[in-house]
Amino acid sequence: GLIGAGAPAESPKLNRRASQASKLLNAASGLESADAPTGGEENCGETNDPYAELDQPTLPSVIEPLDAAVDMPEGLSFDVWDRLVEARNTKIASEEELKRCSSQLAEMNQYLQMLVDEDEKMRLEVEELSAELKMRREAQLYDTWDIELPFKLKQGQIEVEEAAVVTDFGDAMLIHKSAVQKLNIEIKKLGGEKVDILKEIRDFRRGIVMLQWENERSEMQAVDLIEQTKEFQLLRVTKDLQHMIRGGSEQNQQVEVSQLERKLEAMRSTHDSKINDLKRQVAKINRLVSDKEVEMDSLRGQIDQLEGSVLEREMIHEVQLKNKDSSGDSYKRFEDCHMKRKLQTLVQMQTQEISLLREELDRLRRRTFPTFTHIEANRATDGAV
Repeated sequence: GLIGAGAPAESPKLNRRASQASKLLNAASGLESADAPTGGEENCGETNDPYAELDQPTLPSVIEPLDAAVDMPEGLSFDVWDRLVEARNTKIASEEELKRCSSQLAEMNQYLQMLVDEDEKMRLEVEELSAELKMRREAQLYDTWDIELPFKLKQGQIEVEEAAVVTDFGDAMLIHKSAVQKLNIEIKKLGGEKVDILKEIRDFRRGIVMLQWENERSEMQAVDLIEQTKEFQLLRVTKDLQHMIRGGSEQNQQVEVSQLERKLEAMRSTHDSKINDLKRQVAKINRLVSDKEVEMDSLRGQIDQLEGSVLEREMIHEVQLKNKDSSGDSYKRFEDCHMKRKLQTLVQMQTQEISLLREELDRLRRRTFPTFTHIEANRATDGAV
């Protein structure tokens, strides 16, 4: 009764499912018939094309509908079967929708990755172009300001090592005076701090050395005190020592002090008298020096006069020689010899007079301050002998 009542209600669905299945089977058979080769082609495909199976199109998997006559369990009502089939179809549709959405998501992700790669590529290209543009602008600015200007600089301001002929200033840099002064101030500041640190180190080491010296001095004083104690212990006591110990040393000290004071006064008076004598001698010597200088000036005048007379006589002799007649050669030679002899005699006389004057001058100089001309003269005479 249940089967008879439910069969007419399910017949349209079953017929629709059967028609769908038959359509799919017909499409598959049509594809197989279209792709199926002839006998000769089949033989060629089997012998020559090893990838024939891979070239065949893959058919989509078809989910066959449930058949109530075959798949429906016994004792199950058609209402439950219909709900089961509807839930199955809903699940199949949702899975198909999920596959479609997954494939769409994969395509979108692939497109997004392509856009990200393209964006990264464009960003790198933009960065390269920006760097090149910046470099070209800097080069343009450098070329704009890179002009030749003559400068007059003081010696010492140019720190470039100069060449022998022409100095290359291509790598030189012109620095403002304020920058150099600022750098010098910073260097002086750092140098001053370093000097202060070195001074602190020096003072600290000096303190250490002073402490060491104090320790050594204390040790030496202790050793000296020990030696003095031993000396006092081994000292032989005499009468004078006993008298000094008993207090007689103060009187002796007063006597010695008075004697020393009298001696000091006598030495002072003697010293003053000697100073006065020396001052008088110096004044006397100064007067003698002034007198001798006057006398030396007069002697220098005489020497100049004598030298002038000698020159005048030589000039007269030359004039006489020029005015004589050149015919008498023998007489001329005789006159020349005679004049030469006279001049030689005159020169000797004047030389002797000059030597005497120089000796007198040396003698006068020796009176004022010591000289060693007589020693040199003795050496000259000894060498001549």
